[in-house]
Amino acid sequence: MAQQASPVAPSLDAHLGNIADRLIDIAGCVASEAEAATASVRGMSDQAERVASLAASLEAAAGIMAGAVRQQAEALAMARESLTANKLVVDTLDQSIGRVASISATIATIAQESRILSLNARIEAARAESGASAFAVVATEMAVLATRTKTATDDIGANALAIAHDIGAAGDMVAAYEMLVSEQDELLTRSLDHAASQSDAARELATITAEAVGAIDQAASAIGRVGAHAVAVKVLARQLSRLSRRDDRETGG
Repeated sequence: MAQQASPVAPSLDAHLGNIADRLIDIAGCVASEAEAATASVRGMSDQAERVASLAASLEAAAGIMAGAVRQQAEALAMARESLTANKLVVDTLDQSIGRVASISATIATIAQESRILSLNARIEAARAESGASAFAVVATEMAVLATRTKTATDDIGANALAIAHDIGAAGDMVAAYEMLVSEQDELLTRSLDHAASQSDAARELATITAEAVGAIDQAASAIGRVGAHAVAVKVLARQLSRLSRRDDRETGG
């Protein structure tokens, strides 16, 4: 029985030895690849942590920008209130100039009527024979007074027009500033919305990064277990190889 089994035993032992050698090689490769994969995963974890830090910085910057935008919006609100008050003043001045122009027109009408009355008085004085000189003096004084009234009225009208022009320019300036404030308000609103969106994106990125770090840690643990199993397989293969060699020695003896 022993002489019939002896040809088979060396062949089986050799086959087991070859399997053991292949297992050792495979286990070594798996362990090496697992170690490299673990290092790569750790690098990915470091990168994920840097991304998380960047996301936190991005969220902080968005908060600072939002605060600055709110402060500027408050300043614009104060400017809008000031412009509203100034607009009321300009509108009141415009109405006052309108009243001055109306008074000036009334005075001009009175001056015109005074000149006509003076002219009629002169005509009547020329027709009258007795007391004509005194009547003519009064008419002359009325004419002089009417002329002075007209001159003063013209000055008032010219000044009123100049003031009205300045008030119109001031009104245009107030309107332009109101438009500018409105545009800035819209711009700040959009900037605030962008800052809020940026902050939301940063928080979402931080969440995704945290989840990625967790997944990477799990992958690293799994790879570590694979490496440990590869080492265990390698140890078993060596034991199998030693058993095969021992059987060879016993068979040869």
